[in-house]
Amino acid sequence: MICKNSARVVFGGATIAAIALVAVTGGGHFATAADAVGNSQDGATAPGPLANHDPDVREAMLNLFSGSAARHAAQEELVRRCMERHGFTYVKNPSPTEDIAPTLELAPYGLTVDQAEKVGYNAAVNAGDAPGEVDRSGVSKLSPDRQRQWGEALFGPENAPEVSAKIPGGGVVGTTSKGCLSDAKKKLYGSLSEYAKLTFLGGNLPLWAKWEAAADTDIARINASWAACISGKGFANLKSPDAARKNALSLHREFGVSSAAARDREISLAVADAECDKATDYSRQRIKIEDRHFRAALEKYAAEVADIRKMNASALVRANEVLGKL
Repeated sequence: MICKNSARVVFGGATIAAIALVAVTGGGHFATAADAVGNSQDGATAPGPLANHDPDVREAMLNLFSGSAARHAAQEELVRRCMERHGFTYVKNPSPTEDIAPTLELAPYGLTVDQAEKVGYNAAVNAGDAPGEVDRSGVSKLSPDRQRQWGEALFGPENAPEVSAKIPGGGVVGTTSKGCLSDAKKKLYGSLSEYAKLTFLGGNLPLWAKWEAAADTDIARINASWAACISGKGFANLKSPDAARKNALSLHREFGVSSAAARDREISLAVADAECDKATDYSRQRIKIEDRHFRAALEKYAAEVADIRKMNASALVRANEVLGKL
């Protein structure tokens, strides 16, 4: 199936993939908590993103993605109509039923002993192969020439001018100016330049805050305390709860996904993790540290955050108009 990136980011002359941008803006797949390595918990008790964080911090971060479900659904409908006008079939990618915050996945820590005893980390869910790209529109059945035309109708021709915008830190984010996908975004968001910049910033701001938190000496301190605890329970060389989840994932790949051997080892590890979390007061301390960095990021980019909210709110109004005409 034809696949073409709709955005790029350049830092210091080097081009890198705008992964977070694609995830947030609907490249056909919305990242969820289950996509994060070993983050799944018991579905009946699993909290949402930042569930135990400061309510004001949680609301501010989730607002970066407000209306994403409706905006994605409207974008897909606009693309379908546009492709139909060009004489092509376009089967819409599924839209989530509620807003998704791809870069605010469930925390890789904080299991209770009860959760750990019941399901461990649910690592088997994430240990299988990632789903392949689905050819919903039947592009692979078209002739090579029609495949090319289909791709140009959706993404624009290869030589289409690029719309770009500078982002904080000296980088540049860009997106194609032509094609049904860009036309849909223009209808919803207005300026493609502002859309590319603000969507990239909105998706990446949580990541930047978490990276800053991970480098905080206070995180190193609580990780060391947790590591000493779990080492005493027979699990040496694990430096953090994050590492424990990755280890659980590797167990299923080593012993077989959902095998009894992998599950038993995962449960034992998860229980030890949960016990050490409680014994060292790990979750409460880490949440406090992360909130400090979330607040710092929101303050640093306060003007951009205000613009993101304004852009998404306006786009949501237009999206609801589109969806109301279905």
